[in-house]
Amino acid sequence: MNTLPPERDLPAVTRTRQRHELMAIVDHESAAPGGRRRFVPLAAAAAVVLVIGAAIAVPSLRNDKSAGPAGSPTTAALGVRTVFEPLDARRHAAFVAKCMGTRRFSPPAKQLDGFEAVNPPENARVTTFVIYSAIGGWDYCGFGPKGNRVGGHGLNAGQAIFDPISETGVGTGAYVKGVARVTITPRGGKTYEAELRHGFYFASVPDVPFDRTRTDSTPEEYVTRAYDGNGKLMYTSPRTVAELKVRQARCVLDPAGKTYLAWSGPSLEESGDGSTEHPAPGMPDPKTCMQALIWNWLP
Repeated sequence: MNTLPPERDLPAVTRTRQRHELMAIVDHESAAPGGRRRFVPLAAAAAVVLVIGAAIAVPSLRNDKSAGPAGSPTTAALGVRTVFEPLDARRHAAFVAKCMGTRRFSPPAKQLDGFEAVNPPENARVTTFVIYSAIGGWDYCGFGPKGNRVGGHGLNAGQAIFDPISETGVGTGAYVKGVARVTITPRGGKTYEAELRHGFYFASVPDVPFDRTRTDSTPEEYVTRAYDGNGKLMYTSPRTVAELKVRQARCVLDPAGKTYLAWSGPSLEESGDGSTEHPAPGMPDPKTCMQALIWNWLP
């Protein structure tokens, strides 16, 4: 019998923010003006999609490690590319064990990838990554220069994400098929090219301190962009606090358009079953909402 992994604690915002500094996020959100707000975190969003029984067909795994820069931009147009080398078997197993912690799976988790940056910036926050699969999903963890765990995230095949990419850590996140290039630009710094592997992207980027004194014009610590294979821009993360507020205020439906995943207005208790066919009083008009995408990778 399979043993399901325990529930994970996620902050109740649109998605886990890049900084993974929960207290800073709480401070920021509590200071932001506006009415009540209810977001369903990614893990809960996936559960909602499962509950409504949406049948989602997902293609088999394709490693996009060699996808390369989109649209063959010139060398001058490319950002700094992190060079990764694989971990040896002993260190790989040790880092995966750190990533799993006390969790155990039946059947056992499968190690998929492990690599570290050869040329990280001097003040890099994350330099090493490991990825493993268990019970139909993926997990990854990042580690700092001293081997300390710095963030991580897990997704299930067919899970809903709000945008072509989902930023889940400093220089890391998930992407849907069709994304061929991801860049991360630290505030006031150079642009970095990310490595694309197993539905996640990775780059070892400089650590930018979180600005606790924030106004609408305050720049975000990192700006992440995604491009398709023809070099067309598919996504840009919020560049200022004002843009972040707009992004967080979106109404989002599941990929089938049957259930609310994020909205402004009634609390979760007042929103009924979240169905778009019979919205509870105060819920947004489904026609004004965007539909989530599918993280379509399989182990």
